[in-house]
Amino acid sequence: MSRKERFGSRREGLQQAKAKASDEETTAGSHDGELPPRRKKFPSSSQRVTKWYYNLLFFLFVCLVAGLFWYGVRFSE
Repeated sequence: MSRKERFGSRREGLQQAKAKASDEETTAGSHDGELPPRRKKFPSSSQRVTKWYYNLLFFLFVCLVAGLFWYGVRFSE
């Protein structure tokens, strides 16, 4: 028996392990009492906070421009 036949190649072993893991995932996913993913159960609010932040910055910029315009009209002659 050759060494390759005796020990096999590492790549073949990894491919077999991946195939076995994917088979286990498909059989494990078929349970009825499976929990939803954490991302769906606890959604992130970072996009909502980012939207509020940018809207606040835009509002403050508009207030600054309006305030400077008012200041310029009021105190210049």
